[in-house]
Amino acid sequence: MNESIKALYAELAKALGLAELTPDADGGVQLNIGEASTVVLFAENATTLMVVSPVMDLPQAIDYGRVLWLLRRNFYDSSLMPFRVSCDADGQVVLWGRVPVDVMDGESLASLIDALGAEADLIREEIEVEEDAG
Repeated sequence: MNESIKALYAELAKALGLAELTPDADGGVQLNIGEASTVVLFAENATTLMVVSPVMDLPQAIDYGRVLWLLRRNFYDSSLMPFRVSCDADGQVVLWGRVPVDVMDGESLASLIDALGAEADLIREEIEVEEDAG
């Protein structure tokens, strides 16, 4: 792992009150945010972190209004920039974005992670479909 990424992870660990952050076998650092959200950091290279928050499986019976709301969050005037709402190959809704390392320190990255977790919570709340509805 690049030295600038190591330094950023050390600052982040300090900001979060942790001894250290160690990437897993896939190179990701997984953090639990609140009660229901997870954020995973991947060092893509020396200058960029990919930050991903899995939200939930996309409901099979999602209605037009919810899909419109969800996809609208990717439009040019979205407050999520540089993050995007997407689905992975398994149909799980994810928030993801690339963050330049040179503009981050541990405190700012901790704030970004917290905000992303809150956004994942909001998206989950907005697109959940009642199982017994219909």
